[in-house]
Amino acid sequence: MSKIVFFICVVGLLVPATLVAKVEKVTLKGAIKGLGNEELILMNSDRSEITRTKTKNDHFEIVTEVETGDLRYYILYAPSVGPLGPSMAIPTIHFFIDSPKITVVAELKDKQMRLKSLKGSPGWEEHNRILESLPSSLTIQKVYDRYNQAFHEYNEVEQTEENMKELKAASHAVDVLQGQRREEIFGLLPQYTTSMPFAVIISSYFGIDNIDEAEKVWNQFDPSIRHCYALKQLENLIQRGKNCAVGHEAPNFELITSTGGKIALSSLRGKYVLIDFWASWCGPCRREIPNIKKIYAEFKDKGLQVVGVSIDSSDKAWKKALEEENMDYLQLYDPEGITSKLYNYNGIPFIILISPEGIILEKGLRGENIREKITEYLK
Repeated sequence: MSKIVFFICVVGLLVPATLVAKVEKVTLKGAIKGLGNEELILMNSDRSEITRTKTKNDHFEIVTEVETGDLRYYILYAPSVGPLGPSMAIPTIHFFIDSPKITVVAELKDKQMRLKSLKGSPGWEEHNRILESLPSSLTIQKVYDRYNQAFHEYNEVEQTEENMKELKAASHAVDVLQGQRREEIFGLLPQYTTSMPFAVIISSYFGIDNIDEAEKVWNQFDPSIRHCYALKQLENLIQRGKNCAVGHEAPNFELITSTGGKIALSSLRGKYVLIDFWASWCGPCRREIPNIKKIYAEFKDKGLQVVGVSIDSSDKAWKKALEEENMDYLQLYDPEGITSKLYNYNGIPFIILISPEGIILEKGLRGENIREKITEYLK
């Protein structure tokens, strides 16, 4: 039985709760070929656990109550396949639950779970229909197969000049395809301003670097579907982006230091502060560290404080990286990802510069551009 939740007011219009929130009892069943008899966890979009079960000869059935009215992604996670987070394993599949009966068919192969089909979801059907209507859909599989093969040949077979050349060409083809696909999707927006599946698709293209464009797109969707989970997340992204935009006061945080104490960002007022958000497992982050060390050595006596903020989930991995990199500037630890929410970043390294008054001056700095910007301010 459905539970109807309130009425809400959107842009001055009363929208019935049946279009906004709908928590109901659902039956989720299916099979994950190759999983066998293992634990399976149903999670919300934020990875919070809803319930868990155990598969029997690949098959499972879950009966529970979930939100079905906002077209959010749900996640099935098999811990035996691998951990959540960065890994070569893919222990999850993502899908919609927007009707009382959903049937999942998936496959586990080479430590990677793949969704093969989803039955009973009107939203999933429309989502796939839209993507399949794109001209780029005719070549997408071929392009990605070429890239995967080139990646395998270079990294697993032999690192020859010829294999690297093919990998670069395949990578370029992927970039071109992604650009084409983006243009096709954005071109469809006027036709789908009342489509939640389309909102899910286009919302995935936005991050911290294009907040203004995100707001323009969000404004084009009809108020009747702004309860859609993807649009609510996009609205939140826009607001967070504005709160930590260049020219705004840097959001304060307090984190653990490498020596076990605690320090707040606000305590560093009076100096220019360069913050590098990084992690031990991030290759580009590690490659940027020598450059940051040089910058710190050059400007530390001229009014610059450098801060490294690790988002490692493992304290052991973080401390091991600190020893290996021998960084002599302030190091802080953020295993809960507090700063990613405050500063709206979803990729690392993410490097920002803050004024002595605590105002964000620059964001997304990399390489030589870091020194150039610091030099502009510390003349």
